[in-house]
Amino acid sequence: MSRHTLGIVGVGLIGGSIGMAARRAGWEVSGVDADGTLESAVELGAIDHPATLDEVRGAEMVVLAAPVSRITGLLAELAPTDALVTDVGSAKAAIVRAAAAAGIGRFVGGHPMAGSQLGGVANASADLFLGARYLITPTGDTLPEAYARITQFVRDDLGAVPTAVDPERHDRLVAALSHLPHLLAVALLEVTSGISPDALSFAGPSFRDLTRVGAANPTLWADILAENAGAIHEVLGSFSEAMRRLGGDIDDRPATERRFTQAGAAYQTLGGFLIEQTGHNVDVAVPIENRPRVLAQVTTLMGSNDINILDLYMQHSDTRHAALVLTIDAASVDRALGLLRGAGFHAEPLATGQAD
Repeated sequence: MSRHTLGIVGVGLIGGSIGMAARRAGWEVSGVDADGTLESAVELGAIDHPATLDEVRGAEMVVLAAPVSRITGLLAELAPTDALVTDVGSAKAAIVRAAAAAGIGRFVGGHPMAGSQLGGVANASADLFLGARYLITPTGDTLPEAYARITQFVRDDLGAVPTAVDPERHDRLVAALSHLPHLLAVALLEVTSGISPDALSFAGPSFRDLTRVGAANPTLWADILAENAGAIHEVLGSFSEAMRRLGGDIDDRPATERRFTQAGAAYQTLGGFLIEQTGHNVDVAVPIENRPRVLAQVTTLMGSNDINILDLYMQHSDTRHAALVLTIDAASVDRALGLLRGAGFHAEPLATGQAD
């Protein structure tokens, strides 16, 4: 029996970790990168063998894990290809548009919400993604089989929690959840260091926790931030306004107390974001018309409400109509049905075996 083949372009921390996890799951993995990096990747078990971009074009799946500013160019270089192509870039809207412009029909954008301050394949780990949120960004043109296969790979082979989100919404979310905290850490270190040369020597654990990401790779983060500049400017505007309001309330003890109470309640929700599965799954049939963006509408409706789609496929009745069949954890089915029906879809759970 032949092994599944995976090509990874950019074998650093993320690409190397994907390679290690995929090899553990039985994939044959090739890598494209500088010669020295590839030698290390083979020695560390991140890939089976080096390759060129031309060679990985023929793989079953290709993961673009190069710096985010290079991914749009790599998509143009990779085309044409019949491979299932995904990426790990932290800014998605431009990449999704570039894939469409390059004519890569089987493209599904992705972004693992996992990483480390330590970069490079030397710090890669097959367990890096275990239990981590992995954002997947389908559009109205995403092929259902491509989406389902990427979701399966992320869930079964990487051990992550796949969640669908619209590309533009993704960029706004990561601007607030990831990019803004890095900028805040840099600013806080700059302000504190300016107080006196020895100011940082007085720092306690909370300050270290707040500023830890300020020690991230400067080149990598300059690249990431520039690629998502539009969304970051939007979030920075909201943050500046929030800080202005907080500053205005400094002398108002009840107002400040209310803000901390609200923040505490928001913080408590962080523990509930990862999806708990009962181990019992249900298939839900969603009759749809063959129109643009209907797949993205359904998947992002589920993902934005923390409902994980474990599997997905289409049953066509004619050229204009089909049933989109979603496999969902049983504990989430009632909520999923309510959301789908509220959005105008006539969703129904299938009896066991009915989808076959």
